[in-house]
Amino acid sequence: MTITETPGPRRAGPAVLARGFLAAAMAGAAAACVVVGIVIRDVALWCAGGGLFALTLVVMTLAARRKRARTPRREKHRALAMIESRRATSGESADVPIRFVLTVAPDDRAAYRVEFSQPINLVDVPDYRPRGIVVVEYPADEPWATRIITEPDPEWAARAAEARLDSAPESAVVTDPNTWGSCCLIGVAGLLVGAAVVVLLFRAELFDDEGGVRAGGTGASSPSTSSFSLSATTTETSESMLLDGQMRRTAAAMIAAHSPTAVEFTIEEHRMSARGIGPRDASASNPSIDLRTLPYERLPGLVREARATSGIGDTGTWRIAVGHDPGTKAPLIRVTVSDAHRSAFLLADAQGRVTQRAAR
Repeated sequence: MTITETPGPRRAGPAVLARGFLAAAMAGAAAACVVVGIVIRDVALWCAGGGLFALTLVVMTLAARRKRARTPRREKHRALAMIESRRATSGESADVPIRFVLTVAPDDRAAYRVEFSQPINLVDVPDYRPRGIVVVEYPADEPWATRIITEPDPEWAARAAEARLDSAPESAVVTDPNTWGSCCLIGVAGLLVGAAVVVLLFRAELFDDEGGVRAGGTGASSPSTSSFSLSATTTETSESMLLDGQMRRTAAAMIAAHSPTAVEFTIEEHRMSARGIGPRDASASNPSIDLRTLPYERLPGLVREARATSGIGDTGTWRIAVGHDPGTKAPLIRVTVSDAHRSAFLLADAQGRVTQRAAR
């Protein structure tokens, strides 16, 4: 018998692996766009993610069809084989998946063993007994991709009925030499890289509200607690905000942990709050306030001045709200003081200079 060498398996080249990595990265970026868009409430972003995912599927489908159209039809060989063992793996329908171990005896090469699963009709399972002879088919360059021909033509059926085969040694098992583990790793890496790129691009919007802020007190550090919601942060301290330097320290801690800008900013006796701390919260009609430029050292004096001019003592409450002038959009500081009987306020510019006083 003449022994001929069969062609080696076609392995995926660098170009194929690169295309797989790119497709996985696009899928990861699309999924991340949808998730990030939902988290930061950006409709355009999660719509873009859905569109990118659909585009990825279309491109991959077209590429697969083009590859199948350009790939020549593979030559298939037939051979006789002997069943070494069989084992039903599962099945709740008429076709039962059977795990076969065969000795395949091709006409053009030495006999070898192969292991594979194939669904067989429940009625026909008794026909595939161990040591029985069957007709199999496999691609010329992939002998491990063997399949049993359940209804061979009369010529091969006659050969199978007359054949007697010897078992191939267990060392002659033929398996798929391709390492699919590395391909899976490349796909997972692509997914992670694509998702990471999107998260990094929108990290400011995603993490503006993460964690709490602790503001230091006068002398030793003072205990403080923080709570936050979407695009907002609130810092509470045990020390009065009117103590020397307390406002500046609390604001510095808030800026370091969250954002140097806000759309709304308020200060009370033991609390400092900022809303609209993400850049997407600002608009032309409601611009951001740069928290680093506020005159924190002058604000306690404005509270004392408002109390003095209104006759409201230290037992009353006070509140500072920083906003914008409706006409010029320039920063505007409003200090409000009140007690059980009356309230008053004054307005100041960005430098802390009083521009208006009123009592109610």
